[in-house]
Amino acid sequence: MRHWLIAAGITGLMGVGFGAFAAHGLSQRGDPSVVEWVKTGASYQLWHAAALLGLAAWAERLSSRWITFAAHGFFWGALIFSGSLYLLAFLQQRWLGAITPIGGVLMMLGWLSVCFAGLAQRRSA
Repeated sequence: MRHWLIAAGITGLMGVGFGAFAAHGLSQRGDPSVVEWVKTGASYQLWHAAALLGLAAWAERLSSRWITFAAHGFFWGALIFSGSLYLLAFLQQRWLGAITPIGGVLMMLGWLSVCFAGLAQRRSA
């Protein structure tokens, strides 16, 4: 699952980059909510980068479509969730906040898929 390893790298890179920018570059803007939006996005993105690494490590052993679903949920969910928060912070367009829950739902579906992968593995063992 080489592509999930790459996706984990991209996700982690973005999380660290935006997190550092929130800590150092946004603090002068004066609006603490902007910094919090970016910090929240970076946090979720970093956690899901770590989850993608875990899935990449297990993907060959489990070989389950649920692992693939989980990886998609983690990657696209983190990208949409965090990306919408980053855009909200930078563009100050409040309507972008309506996109954020879509990413959250995708991440939750990713975690649910991990549960299903575990249940499927247990049955076949």
